[in-house]
This record gives sequence, structure tokens and C-alpha cells, in this order.
Amino acid sequence: DETQSPPAQETTERNVIVRGSEGDTFTDEIWEEIDSGEPPKWMVLKELMGINIFTYILAALIVISFSLNVLLGPGWLGQAIGMKGVGTFTAPDPVVDLSNSDYLL
Repeated sequence: DETQSPPAQETTERNVIVRGSEGDTFTDEIWEEIDSGEPPKWMVLKELMGINIFTYILAALIVISFSLNVLLGPGWLGQAIGMKGVGTFTAPDPVVDLSNSDYLL
């Protein structure tokens, strides 16, 4: 009367060296637990590239500034804070007569 046990599941071993675990083997269940605890790839890329809250704030300010330049035209900020001659062409450039003998080579 032999009882048949279910076939043993094959475990695959990975050749990874972990300090303090010489001679230990990791089963598939342990590897799945390790793999399930890894952070998403996007989080790893953000850390590597140094993207943080300041990067998002700067990107938002750039988008706002470009949008206002398109809507209000160049020089809108200088005019808003009172800088003279910014964004308008009220004063013509002085005309220089290059045919004068002072400018001849």
C-alpha cells in the first residue's frame, strides 16, 4: 500500500552572493518575496536622476512662464514690475550714417 506523494516542485537556484549567507540556498518563494519588495523602476530612475519636489516646482514655473509669454507677449513681466523699455518699441534706434568719412576704411 504505497501512497503517492505529489511530485516535488523543482526549485531553481540563482547564483547570487549574499553576505552572511554562505552555504544557504534561497528557494523560489524567498526570491519571489525579495522581488516583490523592490521599488518600482520609475522610483529608482527618479532617485538616480535627482528628481524631487523642487524639480516639479521648477517645471511648473517654466510652463507658466512660457504660457504667459505666449498669451501676453514678450516683456510682460518687465512691464508689470515697471522696467522701462521692455517689451515695447516706443523709442526708435538712433540712425548712424555709415557713409561718413569717419567710418570708411
